[in-house]
Amino acid sequence: MLISALLSATLVLYVASALFMLQQVFKPRSPLTIVSWVSAILALICHGGLIYMRLASDEFDHLNVSSSLSIVAWLIALLSLFRVKQSNSLLLKPVIYLFAALSALLLVLTPADLGAYIGFGHGLVIHIVLSLVAYGVLALATLYAIQASYINYLLKTKKTSGLFKQLPPLMNIERYFFRLLSAGTLLLILAIASGFAFLDDMFAQNQAHKTILAMAAALVYIVTYVAHKATGLRGKPVMVLSILGTVLLTLGYFGSRFVKDIILS
Repeated sequence: MLISALLSATLVLYVASALFMLQQVFKPRSPLTIVSWVSAILALICHGGLIYMRLASDEFDHLNVSSSLSIVAWLIALLSLFRVKQSNSLLLKPVIYLFAALSALLLVLTPADLGAYIGFGHGLVIHIVLSLVAYGVLALATLYAIQASYINYLLKTKKTSGLFKQLPPLMNIERYFFRLLSAGTLLLILAIASGFAFLDDMFAQNQAHKTILAMAAALVYIVTYVAHKATGLRGKPVMVLSILGTVLLTLGYFGSRFVKDIILS
């Protein structure tokens, strides 16, 4: 009963937050900034409580694709909330909030006892936490890269509109993107290192593809950051590389879990 109430509240608050943000995009003088901020905070609280209760219902023994996705969506929404006083994520927040709402729904619809057994191994928990946080930060960075590429396209084609006037400066978006990229890449490297430190065999049959894809993604992110610092790489190439890294990471994190937890089950 409580889970159903939390789910309903989470969905309503996320959708309301997304609608409030869209109204600010098209009506910048709308007095809904505080309302959207409060509703987003309440949505995050309800979503966090929902995640905790679903994991606790199985005594935190299993982590499936839906719970992992929901945790990542919650982290992305939380990170985007830190930009509330700036317009940098004005276009991204509605998408982020709706995605978080969908992830909360999937969390409840998926049986809690599906997925990999995690138990209470401290090393494994550290590895999982670092991996999920790294993925959340890097996924958010990719969204900023896409937004920066879109703004750059509008500037080059000189297509201006009422919406264009509400978009943040391109330099601000790019600066925040590279901050997220560097932080996320560092977290990803730490996650991979913790895997080698705490897990028995990172190249075992059921782990090898995850390890290889995560390392390939880390390499793509490192190349992107180094190329930016060394040659000033920016714009569309950065977006393409960022998307490539996120696709590799998504396949590594969720590919096999989706097949095992959703399709085969």
